Amino acid sequence: MIKKIKGIVVKEIAYRDTSKIIEVLTNDGMYSIVARGAKKVNSSLFLGTSFLSYSEFCIYERDNISTLKSVSVMNNFKNTLKDIVRLGASSYLVNLCMQVYKQNNNSDIYNILLTGINKIDIGINTLGIINIIEIKLLKYLGLKLNLDECQVCGSKDISYLSLDYSGYLCKNCSKTSTDKKILKLIKLYDKVDLNKLDSFNISNEYLFVLDKFIDEYYSKYTGLYLDSKKFFKSILI
Repeated sequence: MIKKIKGIVVKEIAYRDTSKIIEVLTNDGMYSIVARGAKKVNSSLFLGTSFLSYSEFCIYERDNISTLKSVSVMNNFKNTLKDIVRLGASSYLVNLCMQVYKQNNNSDIYNILLTGINKIDIGINTLGIINIIEIKLLKYLGLKLNLDECQVCGSKDISYLSLDYSGYLCKNCSKTSTDKKILKLIKLYDKVDLNKLDSFNISNEYLFVLDKFIDEYYSKYTGLYLDSKKFFKSILI
């Protein structure tokens, strides 16, 4: 059966001398596709089957094997491919989203990844986009932060962002406090519509505080191995 799918190339695997197997994340699931001759630079399949390419694939399916017939590139994120920081950020997002997808194959994850890569490609703050997506993905791991009220007593008089309680605490339930701007920003990260985000103006001081909290939260609760973020942060600095 011949069918067309749209998706993002999230992995390339060498297959024989000139071919490869690509893993493509789509709105309706993952596809492993044999792309014959696609490793050749002059192949019509080369660009559309490269890592990060967002393409429309015409495939032939038979006996649980998909073979690529043709491909049309919709976006190969040229700005990202020319910039090591953007490439590092997008590569990390692919790694993160695929690890989350293995635990919860919700189609929202595909849309979040595609939107995030797009935002990075057009030049919106890479670390900001990453942190927003990290916050949003927690829902699909069953680890969503509680950012509506105090997690002990239910008070709305919030004063502290707690790692141990996975969210807000009020001034009566916490002996310490968090900068009010941080309290507002992390809730904004959780609520913001990525599709409508066209600018990101937060000082590095606040950006790095939020990133540190998110890293510690992921480390403590998710069990995900995210070494690619360490690489991204090494080139960011």
